[in-house]
Amino acid sequence: MNILILSHKPPYPIVDGGCHAMDRFLRDALRAFPEANFNYLSTATEKHDFDENKIPEELKKRATFYHVKISTKLNPISALVQVFKNRSYHMSRFKQSAILNKLQSITGEKKIDLVFFESLFCSAYSKEIKLQTSASQILRAHNVEHLIWSKLATNTKNPLKKWYLNHVSKTLKTFETRFVKEVDFIFSIAQADQEFFKSLNHNTSYLPVSMEVTSAREIISDSICFLGAYNWMPNKEGILWFTNEVWPEIVLNNPATTLNIAGSFSEEISELKNKDSIKLHGFVPSSEAFMKAHGLFVAPILSGSGVKMKVLEAMSHGVPCVLSTHAAEGLNLPEIIPVCANKETFIEQVSLLLRNQDLCKQIGKAGQEFILKNYNSVAVSEKITKLLRK
Repeated sequence: MNILILSHKPPYPIVDGGCHAMDRFLRDALRAFPEANFNYLSTATEKHDFDENKIPEELKKRATFYHVKISTKLNPISALVQVFKNRSYHMSRFKQSAILNKLQSITGEKKIDLVFFESLFCSAYSKEIKLQTSASQILRAHNVEHLIWSKLATNTKNPLKKWYLNHVSKTLKTFETRFVKEVDFIFSIAQADQEFFKSLNHNTSYLPVSMEVTSAREIISDSICFLGAYNWMPNKEGILWFTNEVWPEIVLNNPATTLNIAGSFSEEISELKNKDSIKLHGFVPSSEAFMKAHGLFVAPILSGSGVKMKVLEAMSHGVPCVLSTHAAEGLNLPEIIPVCANKETFIEQVSLLLRNQDLCKQIGKAGQEFILKNYNSVAVSEKITKLLRK
C-alpha cells in the first residue's frame, strides 16, 4: 500500500500545536500500517521552513519526505482582487504550480492508494489528484477553519477589521463546505467539530490525536505559563486578553508571581515587552521542559476551532491547567480541572492554585489519567486501522 500525506507546512521542526498533531498522526499511521510505504509532501514557507535535520531519524527510515518551497506572503493587491471576486485569498496562496508539479512526479512514480490532507489548505489540489490517481481522499480536519475567522470577527471591535474577517470566514466556508462534501472520508480530531462535518458528509469519524504521558515534576510555586505560536491569531488574542483583564488582579494579590510566555513569535508581541512580572521567552526548543519549569499552565483562548494541542500536551506532562471555556470545548474534562467562563473565575481559580500546591498536584494527576484513558497511541492506531480497512 502507498500512502501520501499532504500538509500545508512541514511537521518538523515541531514549532506549534499543528506540527505536533501532524507528528502524532504520522506515528500512529505508521503503527497502524507497518507494511505501507509512506510519502510525506509538505510546503515550506516564510513562516514554516523545511529542515531535513529536524526530522526524527526513526521516521526517516519509515517514510519518504518531500517539500516544495513557496511564498505565501500577503499581497494586498492580490487580496483585494480575491475580495472583489468573492474568493478565498487564504486558499489561493497555497495553490501554486510548483506543488502541482511535485504531486504529478510522485503519483507518476507510485500508485497511490490513500491520500491524507492535513488541514483544509492542502486540499486545494483535490481535483488534480483525482485526475492523476484513483486513491481515496481523506481529510484529517484539525478544526472547522471558517469558524476560527468567524469568532475572531465577533471579538473584534475595529469595524474595518471585522468586515474583512467576516469576508475571510464566508469565502473559507464556501470552499470548506464544498470540499467536505466531495472527500471520501473525514477524520476529525475534535469531537466538537463533528456536528458540522456530519451535516455535510456521513463518512466522518472522530479520531483523537494521541499523546504520550511523561513523568511529572514537582510543582513550582509563583510561576504561570502559556505556550503557543503567536502568528495564529487566537493565541495572540487570548494572551492579550489575559494580560489586560486577568493578570493585573492576580499579580496585585500575588506580587511574587511571574507570567512566562513562550512560543514562535512571542518575543514580537510589542504590547507585552518591558512589563513587570511578564517574561517573553520566544521560541523554546522543548515545550515539555518549559511547561514543567513553570508550574501552572493557563489557556485563555477566546476563539478558534478544534482541539487545543497545548492543553493536551500540558496535561500529558502532569502540569496543572486553568482553561477558558473555549480552550476546554469538546474535551469532557474531569470536574477537578478548572474551566473558566469569565475573567472573575480565571482570577479566582489561578489565585487558588497559587496558594494550594496539593490541589495543583491533584489536577496534574487527573490530567494525566485523562490523557491515558482517551488519547493513548495504541487505541488511536487501532482505530485508524479499523476505519480504513472498513
